[in-house]
Amino acid sequence: MKIVIKIGSSLVTSDSEIVDLSFLKTISDQINKIKDAGHEVILVSSGAIACGMKTWNLNNRPKEIEKLQALSAVGQIGLINAYQDELKKHGLFAAQVLLSHEDLKDPIRSVNIKKSIKNILSLGAIPIINENDSVSTEEIEFGDNDQLSGDLAKLICSELLIILTDQDGVFDKNPATNQNAKLLNEIEFLDLDSLEIEFGNPGEYGRGGMKTKLLAAENYLNSENRMFIANGKSKNILLDILSEKRVGTIIRLTN
Repeated sequence: MKIVIKIGSSLVTSDSEIVDLSFLKTISDQINKIKDAGHEVILVSSGAIACGMKTWNLNNRPKEIEKLQALSAVGQIGLINAYQDELKKHGLFAAQVLLSHEDLKDPIRSVNIKKSIKNILSLGAIPIINENDSVSTEEIEFGDNDQLSGDLAKLICSELLIILTDQDGVFDKNPATNQNAKLLNEIEFLDLDSLEIEFGNPGEYGRGGMKTKLLAAENYLNSENRMFIANGKSKNILLDILSEKRVGTIIRLTN
């Protein structure tokens, strides 16, 4: 089974480190076990700009496109090297792939992307995809890795898309402001409008939020696949999802 795993910016950074090495260790450990079980893993990782901000001790995300591009260029090096170091401990290798939404819209480039990822997987490496923020202004202004992960998962016909965030899943209300918010363990996407979900704001370092994750679901889902939104900090979250434990929020087009 092909599994696309999207990792949010808030997960790959920490207060004390540029890159949260403890988190990358737990994720790499789980990826190794998932590969041993016979699955193919493709990562879509946010965090380049966030790591750049950490490198320069910036607490507030700049608004200028040029500064964000520079931060991405700096942060991407440390981020991909950290992934590589952790994956190497399991005899695995990271392969960096920088994409834009325009790449996925172009028929010829889309075919090339699909072939490239297939070849990377055939070598036993882990493709790590990020938006090409350092050169593409469109990605910074309009894009986000949630929708990129959905577009990519659709392109390569992935049976499962897992979006890891710092929330336990989709809540009916914003849990940051409402203590009575309830986690929705299962959602049928066609019934989404009737749920009247309240959306919070994106995190400090990210630019997505829950709304963009559901937009990714809208583009990705069909009658044969499924998507999870779950807390990446939860112990063994990927293994729990594959074991069909009741964790996070599973989203299907319909049952």
